Amino acid sequence: MGNQNKNSTKSIFWILIVLSLIIGFIIYGTMKDQLGLQFLVFFSGVPFLLFVTGAFGLLWPKIKPEGDEVYISHALIIGLLFIVLFFIHVWVLLPLICPRFAECLRM
Repeated sequence: MGNQNKNSTKSIFWILIVLSLIIGFIIYGTMKDQLGLQFLVFFSGVPFLLFVTGAFGLLWPKIKPEGDEVYISHALIIGLLFIVLFFIHVWVLLPLICPRFAECLRM
């Protein structure tokens, strides 16, 4: 029973990742010209949240802490994962949406 629950949980995290990619492709690929720039910039957090949640959920069994002494290293690994994904979002994806990002926020 535990293996079936583990597989369904894993499937949910994969669905979140795929859903984030589909939303990103639809909104930022096909509908980019039809939506306002401020909406695109602020809505970009939704696919980012879905992707980070899916990635974290899939990695959790591999980096789950096994005792009190590993909580610090676990927190550092999670922080590093999040900051890498956040920097990719801010310095790669957002400049693709709006090349002059500061001007996009003033609109």
